[in-house]
Amino acid sequence: MLFDTQTLSRVAERCFDLSMSGALPAETRAQYLAHGKRLRELLVQLLSARFDANSAEFKQATDAMHDINHALTEAAEDLNKVTQAVARVAALAGYLDKALGVAGRIIS
Repeated sequence: MLFDTQTLSRVAERCFDLSMSGALPAETRAQYLAHGKRLRELLVQLLSARFDANSAEFKQATDAMHDINHALTEAAEDLNKVTQAVARVAALAGYLDKALGVAGRIIS
């Protein structure tokens, strides 16, 4: 049986994406980069490997890969939500500036 290299490729890609996210601390970005590189190396090796689908090791690796793929997807979505929230805070500050500008003219 072949390993699910498409999902592994997505996991490595998400690691690389997160390694470039300014929303994360530098140490975390470095860890994502290192993990992405290691997963990419393993991906190249796995492209030609064949496995016994019933082996515990194969099942464990496959389950762990699908779990982390889901977790990385959620993490990326959470970062997107944080970025959107920051944009909304900036918009609020702009609205408040405008409101204060109007209030100042009325009071004067």
